[in-house]
Amino acid sequence: MLGAFSAACGPGNEQEVTVAIGPQTTRIAVKSAYAEYFELPPARNELRLTVADYAVSCEHWIAPRADGHALTVVIVTPTKAPPAPGSYGWAGVVSEGGAVQSAYALPKLLTDGASRLFEPGGAMKLTAVKLESRGVISGSLAFEFPGSGDRVATRISGGFEAKVCRVSREEH
Repeated sequence: MLGAFSAACGPGNEQEVTVAIGPQTTRIAVKSAYAEYFELPPARNELRLTVADYAVSCEHWIAPRADGHALTVVIVTPTKAPPAPGSYGWAGVVSEGGAVQSAYALPKLLTDGASRLFEPGGAMKLTAVKLESRGVISGSLAFEFPGSGDRVATRISGGFEAKVCRVSREEH
C-alpha cells in the first residue's frame, strides 16, 4: 500500500498522505519525497517540501501524469528566522512584495494538468529540521478547511520525512 523514497532521495520510511476535496479522498502512497531550502533576502526564507506518488527528484522535476499526484508545501519565514521545529499555519492571505513578517505554510496539490491551492486552515508541524544538503526534515500535515457556502471542505493529513537535496544560502 505504501511506497518508499525514490533512489534520488535515499531510502526512507513508508509514508502516506491523505488529501480530501469535498467527497473525493486521494491517498498518496509516497514514492518520492524531498525538500529544498532557499534564503531569499531581504524578503523571506522558503523551505519547500515535495511528496509524490511517482518517481521524481530534486535533480529532475517531472509533472504528474494521469492518476499521478504531487503535493508541495512551502514554509515561508522571515529572513532572520529560518524554519525550525514547530507549527506553521495556513491563514490564507499572503501579502505580495516586501519582507515577510510572520511564518506560514502554503499547501498545493498538482495533478495531471492541474494544480490546487488549498483554502485556509490547519498547519504543517516540523518535528526535525536539518537545513543542510543531505539533512532531513520530518513532521506531519494537518491542513483542514470545513467548507463554507459554495467552497467544499478540504483536508490534507499524514506524516512525512524528506531529505534536503538543495540548499541556497545568501549573505544577509
